[in-house]
Amino acid sequence: MSEAIVARAAVLGAISHAAEVELSAYVLQPEAALARALEAAADRGARVRVRLEGAPYEGHSPADGPAAANRRVAAELRAHGVDVRLTRPDDPSLHLKAALIDGTAYLDDRNWPAEGADTIVATNDPSDVRLVAEAFGESSGSDANLATDKEGALRFEADAIAGGTGGRVDVESESFGYSAVSKALYARARAGSHVRLLVAEREFAEAGSTERGSLRRLANAGVDVRVVASDEKLCVAGGRGWIGSANATYSKGPVLDWGLATCDPVLLGGIAAAFERNWARARPVSL
Repeated sequence: MSEAIVARAAVLGAISHAAEVELSAYVLQPEAALARALEAAADRGARVRVRLEGAPYEGHSPADGPAAANRRVAAELRAHGVDVRLTRPDDPSLHLKAALIDGTAYLDDRNWPAEGADTIVATNDPSDVRLVAEAFGESSGSDANLATDKEGALRFEADAIAGGTGGRVDVESESFGYSAVSKALYARARAGSHVRLLVAEREFAEAGSTERGSLRRLANAGVDVRVVASDEKLCVAGGRGWIGSANATYSKGPVLDWGLATCDPVLLGGIAAAFERNWARARPVSL
């Protein structure tokens, strides 16, 4: 294996017999099977470290919002001996959903959701593994195909859109705004490509005028924009593709995240299948 899409069961299975596990998430739900697997691994003596965003989705009620969920799951994990750290205000924003399990990296395009419907890429490429390990230490970087910061991740995605062959481009992002990705999509649409864009229904409902303006500009250029009850981040453009957890939005500061560019036919097929699954459940919107 170098890079391959794997099922959630593969991640849980790897944790169940691992000697060392390191995992990061923006939000980790206390009731998730993943949290129970981490606790069980620590209980049997594995070295388990977890890093979570300390202030996710700022503006939500601290009493019952995502930040409270992270504090709650952190306390539960610590009770089992898991080394848990919540980011502080002066840390880089943590949007990286990744795990290192005995030398194999697992990258999730969603937030390790309890209900599944995410796409997980496993890689044992030494360069990829090193980058993920460094990201856990708050040092981002990139190699030929993987970036562990938002800016680099979106650059890979924009390059895939611009350089993809054929006349169709498919992109999904949880939230969407003006970025290198929107510029690349606009150029492809104006050049006559059939561009399909999915955004998450929840984020679209909460989007401000700037975000909606970016989508309106694309729709006016011929992009087919739809919303879906999913928040995956995918791109397929001819023989090139991309998957990550980075949203196609502007970011003010450094953000630990990930994005993987690929030309591998098997990996491309898995990404394309995930997009088609979500497109089939999507609905058009008025912009």
